[in-house]
Amino acid sequence: MTDVISVAALRAHIGRLTAYGPRHRGDGRAVSAALDHITGCLAGYGYEVVREPYGDALHEVNLLAERAGTGTAPVLEVGAHWDSVAGSPGADDNASGVAGLLEIARLCAAEPPAPRTVRFCFFGGEEHDPEPCNGSRAHVARLDAAGADVEGIIVLEMIGYRDLRPGSQTFPDADGQAGPELTGPHRADFIAAVGNVEAAAYLAAIGDGGAAQVPPLPVLAVPLPSEHDAHGSRSDHQPYWAGGRLGVMVTDTAEFRNPHYHRPTDTLDTLDLDFAAQVTQSVASAVRTLAHRPAE
Repeated sequence: MTDVISVAALRAHIGRLTAYGPRHRGDGRAVSAALDHITGCLAGYGYEVVREPYGDALHEVNLLAERAGTGTAPVLEVGAHWDSVAGSPGADDNASGVAGLLEIARLCAAEPPAPRTVRFCFFGGEEHDPEPCNGSRAHVARLDAAGADVEGIIVLEMIGYRDLRPGSQTFPDADGQAGPELTGPHRADFIAAVGNVEAAAYLAAIGDGGAAQVPPLPVLAVPLPSEHDAHGSRSDHQPYWAGGRLGVMVTDTAEFRNPHYHRPTDTLDTLDLDFAAQVTQSVASAVRTLAHRPAE
C-alpha cells in the first residue's frame, strides 16, 4: 500500500461506532448510526455501497463495497462484523475490526486496480443469538446460489487489545488438534491468524505483513481443518470453511486476553490503537499481495 494506516482514523471510527451504545438488534438508534457511518465513509472513499438484506429488520443487513480488478482471478473478500452483543459498546468486539476494514478500504481506493477484485464485507448478525454469523451465512449462501467466483475471505475479529505483561495471554484447550504449541504463560503481544489449512497463502501473506512492520508484529498462524468447530471457527470465516472456500480470522483472541470481552467495559480507552494500526497495516499488506497473486 502506498499509504499508512492512520491511528487517528481508527480512533475516530471506533469512537463513532460506540457513541450510541451497543450495536444490537434491540437498539435501532445505535444500529442506524453504525450503518450510516460505514456507508458514509465508503461513499466518501469513492465506493458504491450495496446493501445486502437477509431479513426484514433494520439490523438484518450486510454492507458491501468492492474495488474491481483488472483480471479474471477469483474475488478476495475482506470482512468484519459491525454488530455487538447487548450491554456492550463493543469497542474491541468489533468496532476495532470495522475500523481496520474501513482503513483498508480507504487505502485500496487510492491504489491502482489490482488484477483481483477485492470486496469489503461488513456483516450483521455475527453476535445473533441463538444462531451466530447470520449475515455471513446469508452472504455465502447467495454466493453459492449465484455460482460466484469468490476464493475466500480474511475476517478482522477483534484487533485492538494488547497486554505486554508476562502471563497476560491464555489459550483454549487444543482438543487434540495438531498445530502450534499453545500452552504455558505468554504475553498478549501478538495477533493470531486462524485459517483452514487450504488458506496457507493467506496465512503466509499476513505473517509477511507483520514481519515488515517496524517494530515487527508477531503473527501466530494457526492452521486448522475446515471441519473444526471449536474456538477457531467462532466468527464470519466459518461459513466460508463450510462452503469449501478459504477463510482466515485475524484476532487478538478475545476472552483469552481481553477481560472486557462482551462486557460494558469494552470501551475505546481500553484499546491499544498502535497495535490495531500494526494489525491493520499487516492485513492491508496481505490484501495487496493476494490481490496481485495470479489465479492458480
